[in-house]
Amino acid sequence: MTVQTSSSMRVAGQPSLRQWLILGVSAAAAAIVGVLIAQAAALAIWPEAALFRPLESYARSALFTLVPALIATGLLAWLARRTANPTAVFVRIAVVALLLSFIPDYLVPVPNRTLLASTIAAMLHVVAAAIIVPILVRGYRRMAE
Repeated sequence: MTVQTSSSMRVAGQPSLRQWLILGVSAAAAAIVGVLIAQAAALAIWPEAALFRPLESYARSALFTLVPALIATGLLAWLARRTANPTAVFVRIAVVALLLSFIPDYLVPVPNRTLLASTIAAMLHVVAAAIIVPILVRGYRRMAE
């Protein structure tokens, strides 16, 4: 008779680590593309906003999209194992996190910070969230069926 510990067993209906990684990387890639397109469009319209350090680098924007996407994936995976309705809890947390993410854009003293530049940076957070959250929620629901 074989005995497995709870850490080695997979809960029925729960996605595997590999599935979570694929979902997270997919969400991150889609969000990075969306954010970079939005950033390029905004800077084409308002080139002076590029003087605001958070907007001066596409690589920085990509990194600051990748990391939250992977954290969000980990959060949803964690919630999926611990709550009865993980997507509802995840969406509520995502909304709060999005709202909190605006604070540094408007309040942190960074050279060349203007209302326009801060608003563009905040808009990029919205673009990322609008891509990441639905991809993760739909992907999780599809995998958990």
